[in-house]
Amino acid sequence: MKRWEYSAGWKTLAVILNQVCAVILVLSVIICTLYAGSSGFSMLEKDNGFESTAYYQTEVEKQIYRCIRAASRESKFENNGTYDAKLVVDIQEYMESGRILHGAAGEDRLCYKLADLLNWSLDAYEISTLLRITYEDGTIGYISQGEVSRSEQSVYDEEGKAVSSTAFTYGADVEIYGVTTAAIQNVEQIEAVAERYAPVGYTSIVEYAQQKNLSAQELQNMYLNLESALSAIYNDYYAYKENLELFSPSMTNMRYIVIPQSAGELTEENYEQKTWTNIKNFGSRKISEQEILDYIREQRSYLIFDSSDMSFDSRCMPASLSDISSYLKEYAPSVDGDYILAIAVDSEYLASDALQGYKQQYEEVRPLSRAAIYGALLGSVLYLLTLVYLTLAAGRSTDGEDRAVRLNGFDRIKTELAAMLLLIPAFLVLGIGLYFKPVLDGVLQASIWGGSLTFGINLLFVAGYLSLVRRMKSRTLWSNSILCVIVRLFSNMFHNRKATTRTAVLYLIFLIVNFILLCFGTFGLLLALIFDFAVGTVLIQQALQRQRILEGLKQISEGNLSYQIPREGLSNDNLKLADAVNHIGEGLSMAVEQSVKDERLKSDLITNVSHDIKTPLTSIINYVDLLKREDIQNERAKNYIAILEDKSQRLKHLTDDLVEASKISSGNIKLEFTRINFQELIQQTNGEFCEKFEDKGLQLVVNMPKEPVVIEADGRRLWRIIENLYNNAAKYAMPNTRVYVDLTVVGHMVRFSIKNISEQPLNIQAEELTERFIRGDVARSTEGSGLGLSIAKNLTELQKGTFDIYLDGDLFKITIIFPEASQVEREEAAEENQSPEHNVPEREALEEEGGTQSDFEVPDIDN
Repeated sequence: MKRWEYSAGWKTLAVILNQVCAVILVLSVIICTLYAGSSGFSMLEKDNGFESTAYYQTEVEKQIYRCIRAASRESKFENNGTYDAKLVVDIQEYMESGRILHGAAGEDRLCYKLADLLNWSLDAYEISTLLRITYEDGTIGYISQGEVSRSEQSVYDEEGKAVSSTAFTYGADVEIYGVTTAAIQNVEQIEAVAERYAPVGYTSIVEYAQQKNLSAQELQNMYLNLESALSAIYNDYYAYKENLELFSPSMTNMRYIVIPQSAGELTEENYEQKTWTNIKNFGSRKISEQEILDYIREQRSYLIFDSSDMSFDSRCMPASLSDISSYLKEYAPSVDGDYILAIAVDSEYLASDALQGYKQQYEEVRPLSRAAIYGALLGSVLYLLTLVYLTLAAGRSTDGEDRAVRLNGFDRIKTELAAMLLLIPAFLVLGIGLYFKPVLDGVLQASIWGGSLTFGINLLFVAGYLSLVRRMKSRTLWSNSILCVIVRLFSNMFHNRKATTRTAVLYLIFLIVNFILLCFGTFGLLLALIFDFAVGTVLIQQALQRQRILEGLKQISEGNLSYQIPREGLSNDNLKLADAVNHIGEGLSMAVEQSVKDERLKSDLITNVSHDIKTPLTSIINYVDLLKREDIQNERAKNYIAILEDKSQRLKHLTDDLVEASKISSGNIKLEFTRINFQELIQQTNGEFCEKFEDKGLQLVVNMPKEPVVIEADGRRLWRIIENLYNNAAKYAMPNTRVYVDLTVVGHMVRFSIKNISEQPLNIQAEELTERFIRGDVARSTEGSGLGLSIAKNLTELQKGTFDIYLDGDLFKITIIFPEASQVEREEAAEENQSPEHNVPEREALEEEGGTQSDFEVPDIDN
């Protein structure tokens, strides 16, 4: 049958398509990296328009902050829409909030005209010293230090020691607020700004301080505020003038407006006087506050903040309410009362700013970037598909019957030489491409350069890759190499040497060869890399062989004793080791088979003997029952009949336990897993054993949840486990004590435990109690068979549970754990609690296990 998919035509077409896809892939990457990537727009982001791009969001975030600063400064220096040099500046308010509230100057505050402060800040102001003088009559005076002459006089104390003192004298014409001569009580020095302009309503700050009776510290703070205000208002004014130009409608696409609550009704003529905005007109529409906000909301990106109720409305804006609140704390508008702040981006982008540039770049880049990324995805997928096809078709012919790999002349060249024949041209092509690399200032130049370079290198790569695939398929990659010849030569020489000697010699040869090759410069380094790669390949091959041996050991250790490690491909010590492991597996298999045979004989013996015992035992039980029905008056005879009944029932239970234990150990037991309400099973068990516990004076203490606890188990086997545990407690617990039963759900595991105080000393290990015919009652004074706990443990483990015994002195505790059913199963169990598969099986049905109930049925007397 001809395999047309392996024809030369299809292979040629695949090679051509692979070359085209490689070129498309590289060109797409170049476009994405050099052109689309440099624009800053992510090609993988969801396309929600220009407003969703990262560049837009980043730029608008900065502009929002600048708009708030511009509005704040505009509201400081403008009145009725124009700059007002007559505005009165409250120095303390300005320094605390940065605002200039429009209104009359406060009589109790230090205020200056805006023009005076600006003129004052333009000139270099001086700092002088002011003296605050307190006279003996309580009068306060102020004088500049320049008007005071200071002299040092020597004064002697009572002991004759000289003490320095300061005396102040004033010129004859000096008058300080009407006080010319008086004794000085205290002098305080204050650093003051040399006054060039008088505050509003006063001739000087000194007059203001005199009338307000300010302390020296208060006056000092006032001068410090004035000095800071002169510097701050200078910066704010020039920032305001700069913002007027930067935020004009022709310079920016950002729009802002601050509408004070006190603005009242707005009209087309007065809205610019009553608001602070860079929105110069709204066309011919009637102007109102709602009309302005509607204009803002018509834009694609906007935010509106109302200070009265802290409401915030935003769309496509990278600023939250907390961001706006933080900005406004730093640059609050100079508004006495509440206001509305609105900021928007003009959707037409008519102004020549950064946003317009990003918009134009986005419109240019987006289609090209989309095409580039689709080209990269499509090119990579088709490139991989063609490469996979060429890999499968390499060395194959159209003759379906002939499965041999066809090699060409190039494939028969030694592997190392073939690699050199491909690597040298590849490096030459790459070197020429880098040498003649053009200045990549355009997509066309970069595309021509990248496409040509990709075509040449990928052609050499595909040729070398397909030759490598054919060599691997024909298994000649290693055998047809120079290194293989060298390795085989040394292998023959050291084949009979010890493993340690061979390893040491080979390692020494490896080091010598590397040293020699590195002496030949760059070419030697390349040969050393090839040599190291070959040695690494051999080591990996040896490691893979050892891995196969380890896998065989794992299979044998897990019980697959018939597993044989394949000998194909193994060599030297690995082959010897594999043969030894195979022989070990055969020996273990024979030993295990003999052990299983012996165990099966034991189980069959127990089963057969138990079955043979049942036949006479059935007759004994039946005739004992018949004797009980007779009217026997002799008390001793009645006592004998009771003893016969007790011992026959004990023998019956022992026989049942033997059969059950034999079935479990031999694996001849079938489990039918259903959903079981464990809580209901415990309740029924408590009811059945209530009378037996009361006869021995045992008090049952039960702790379990009210909701159903559902597990997946075999109902009959689970009942047998619980019954054995309760019987064990009834037999061996100390009379007049408590038996604790707990049922809990921990995580997704159901934990059941029963604990009691043992009547007899527990002088035995806990793990021994689950072995056959082992009892905690060493005196064997009870009726136990020693099989109950063993059966319970084996049945628990068969149902994917765990069985643990804990001993602490006379405390005896058994814990069994089962996985909890899934949530869906538990809900179904709660809804279908009366379904037969959830109910606990009747005890009569449980006792039919193994056909034992029918064996003990009492026959009809008449028969």
